[in-house]
Amino acid sequence: MSQLDQQLLLSRVREGDRQALAKAITIIESFAQSFNISETLTTAQVIGVTGAPGVGKSTTVDALIKLLRQKNFSVAVLAVDPSSPISGGALLGDRIRLSNHFTDPKVFIRSLATRGHLGGLSVSTKAILDLIQVAKFDYIIVETVGVGQSEVEVMRIVDTVVVVLAPGMGDGIQASKAGLLEIGDIYLINKSDRDGAKETAQDIERSISMSPAKIIGEVSWIPPVLLGTMQSGKGIDELMEKIASHRELLNKNG
Repeated sequence: MSQLDQQLLLSRVREGDRQALAKAITIIESFAQSFNISETLTTAQVIGVTGAPGVGKSTTVDALIKLLRQKNFSVAVLAVDPSSPISGGALLGDRIRLSNHFTDPKVFIRSLATRGHLGGLSVSTKAILDLIQVAKFDYIIVETVGVGQSEVEVMRIVDTVVVVLAPGMGDGIQASKAGLLEIGDIYLINKSDRDGAKETAQDIERSISMSPAKIIGEVSWIPPVLLGTMQSGKGIDELMEKIASHRELLNKNG
């Protein structure tokens, strides 16, 4: 694509053209071609949602979208899916779970294939994230593929990392091994209606208390451990409050 064509497409993205945004993302994914973005990017809060497979990351993203849309915020979601062994494309699992939002003009959802890239993100995620910032969404959510111990890469490109865990899956041990205690800004014990949820929360809290404090500017942030059931929306308000508190701290001291 020529520089002129690139700038024309980028101008359509700035104007809120979702088809242009989708086309531009495809160009980045297919040809590893970044766009020359000259302006200062918007101040959209970028939320990373990570955790092991099966803990309810997509359900958490769905609950966040519902809450933000109730407040009339626009939301973009980058859902990093496993790659198809045949086509190399995303398997689209997360898009199926988020299908209720497809017709909402203020919600943009895109699946990205990992294409074998380790770290829970696709190799093009950062370039695509910069592009989405140009489209002036209020919130951007990045959901990782759910590979477990190699998802720490999400910390480098988002403002707030939400680590989703679930009782009965050995997450307390996995979190310590995977380094998730080093990257999490907020911990959500999802499926808290199951036995063992409080015990899992206590395990994580003990691990956090023995870990070095997170320092933002000159202020310490102790990652909160929350209980919730995202399928029913229980605990989503508290989760959003903690995300907002973390952003406020970043804005003041980051």
